[in-house]
Amino acid sequence: MAFATAVSAGCLPADPNAAPGSIYKNTSYCADARAANLLPLLSWQEKIAQMGGLRQLLGPNVTFNATAYNTVTLTQSGTLSYGYQLNPAASVLKYANEARMKQMNSSLVPFITVTDSVNSIYVTGGTLFPATLSLASTFNVPYYADVVAAIRDENMALGTRWVLSPELDIPKDPRYGRVGETYGEDPFLVSEFGKQYVRTMQELDENGYIKVGCTIKHFVYGNPTDGINTASQYGGINHIYNDQLIPFIETIRETSPISLMVSYATVDNIPMSVNKHMLQDVLRDKLGFDGLIMSDAMALIMLYSTSHTAASLPDAALRSLRSGMQNELSPAQPAVFPSLINYVNQSDVATLINAAAAKMLSVKFATGSFDEPLPTQANLQATLRAPAHLEVNRNVSREAIVMLTNENGTLPMAASGRKVAILGPFANIIVAGTYAPQISTDRTYGHSLQQSLEAQFGVDNVLHETGVDFVENNDTSGIAAAVAAAQQAGLAIVSLGSLAVYSGDPLYVKRTDGEFDSHPDLGLPGLQQQLLDAVLDAGVPTVLVLNGGQAFALPADTIARCGAILHTFLAGEYTADALVEILIGQVNPSGKLPISMPQATGAIPVFYNYLASDAAETWTFPNLTRTVPLSFGYGLGYSPFEYSAPTLTRAMTADNKEPAVNVSVTVHNTGIMDGKEVVQVYMRQEASLMELPVKRLVAVRKLDIVAGAEETVTFTIPVERLGYYLYGEWVRESGNYTFMVGSSSRDADLTFLSMVL
Repeated sequence: MAFATAVSAGCLPADPNAAPGSIYKNTSYCADARAANLLPLLSWQEKIAQMGGLRQLLGPNVTFNATAYNTVTLTQSGTLSYGYQLNPAASVLKYANEARMKQMNSSLVPFITVTDSVNSIYVTGGTLFPATLSLASTFNVPYYADVVAAIRDENMALGTRWVLSPELDIPKDPRYGRVGETYGEDPFLVSEFGKQYVRTMQELDENGYIKVGCTIKHFVYGNPTDGINTASQYGGINHIYNDQLIPFIETIRETSPISLMVSYATVDNIPMSVNKHMLQDVLRDKLGFDGLIMSDAMALIMLYSTSHTAASLPDAALRSLRSGMQNELSPAQPAVFPSLINYVNQSDVATLINAAAAKMLSVKFATGSFDEPLPTQANLQATLRAPAHLEVNRNVSREAIVMLTNENGTLPMAASGRKVAILGPFANIIVAGTYAPQISTDRTYGHSLQQSLEAQFGVDNVLHETGVDFVENNDTSGIAAAVAAAQQAGLAIVSLGSLAVYSGDPLYVKRTDGEFDSHPDLGLPGLQQQLLDAVLDAGVPTVLVLNGGQAFALPADTIARCGAILHTFLAGEYTADALVEILIGQVNPSGKLPISMPQATGAIPVFYNYLASDAAETWTFPNLTRTVPLSFGYGLGYSPFEYSAPTLTRAMTADNKEPAVNVSVTVHNTGIMDGKEVVQVYMRQEASLMELPVKRLVAVRKLDIVAGAEETVTFTIPVERLGYYLYGEWVRESGNYTFMVGSSSRDADLTFLSMVL
């Protein structure tokens, strides 16, 4: 269903007899009808201007360049973006409203504000949630709706009605620097989180408008060669359909996102920006996507400058337009689409530009950009960091931390009356990710781990030593002091990892994680491993805290010697507080790994849903096996959960229309703490026309079970959903199917049962 139709059930359709300009102001008509009626009133230049926009309204320190503004908006006035992320929201709103009002007074078509929105609103002042990968580690899709609703409402208060999220990429290479922006390695889990994001963000307001439109991205991407951000990507059509396309297929089918961003990757030797087969034959015709198709930032210029698949910028504009591109994101100038002004006499170009401009107008009508009032400072102040939003943030942060090991009851630790040493370069910063409007050393929103420990144990009982730098490889002078502090305290909390910070952060020069960063070595950067080894060699009980949006290859010796290991991924403002709550047993950890952790940098691929032929040989390096100990779906808590023998029965779907399978299991919390357990169901087909993964996730649910209690959960899985794509066509074969039920993707954590279907 087209988004413009879905928005306004009961709205009036297009009237072919209506005179141009006669009904576009009438809110009784559907978005598409209003767009079609307005389009003939726009000049050729105005139509092309709708295909781009102003990406940098403000510079650092809320600076406004009127000359640059006037130059860009002359040919690119479809969208408005705020620019520098570290400007305060109240100041940004003042300038944004002035720009919005100026556009409304000088043009028939208003701006629509489009921004990235990963942890929060795009600029400072909103509720700062953990980043995407961290939220995926909760495995709590229903509660994620509360997170998205808070981010949505704060975006609306700022006047943002369109976001460049969710990211539906499936990152299978742990060396890829943008893993932290994703929901992890599994297509089903990514689909569930992605659908929840769009469904919640695109709820309708009281007037029937989409609250905030979504852009699913990047079509297709996630596995660039060697993990290099802009690198090409290999893979045939069956791989693309069954792995990378699954979240797009599911999200388009169930939620009708208003737009889609095409990746700047070259796929099968064709840059996606000009891949007409993927954009037209697959995306439009097969997947039925009816929203607006936009480029990734600078992707159209890269056709000329990088891939050399266009002879000039005008050639890049024509080729991408004819392939299906309708909107250009261009943070820097020159942009590509303005050159289309010179092709007014080419009928095919005119037809495509009319379609692109009409689609942009539909987005604006559907989101109320023509009709709803400008946001106010009063509502902004009342909405940003509302108490309910902060409470949601605290709760989700508690579930977004994964405990990987806990030897001999190292944790929980006593809540008072002892000293602790907090060591490492990450001890006193907040690593929120490269798209977070946050300075890592800023304490305005949130605490560092050192601060949270001091709040719990007292400043005098927390000994802090940095020990080593984030990336420096030559200076070991601080290690001795760190070891001494650990010995004095009797317990060391060592905070290490990979630095993912915004480009405006003073530590940006030491960044090792995020967009445009890849990880040829999955070990700890710099001398961090040397610091950790020195503390362990001293025999001090040690808790390792990992930071960053990536998996780390920890030496087996390190894993064995650490008393406990926790991964916080990318933090929100309450992550450090939540971590301390877990350390002292006030919160029972319940996060699960959304990505698998390799045993060595070269021991990849590491993802759990590999093909059987990928494991036909084992690695010859001692102690490395294809069975990954820290695999997808794995995570510990303080409560042991016992699973009953699961049952498998034939059933029908809730609407009684499709044959289904019921998978039931009872989970018993045998511990003394209330806890949350993520029940996971995987499946595999015994024999198939093409090689399929050894297992794939098909259902998941997070249960909240009080100590000593049990809960029975039943998953109803439509039989037809157990198939796969073969050359773009869905296939579901009769035969034997094995289902696996348990607490992680590891065989040791699963119970197997089969049925002929």
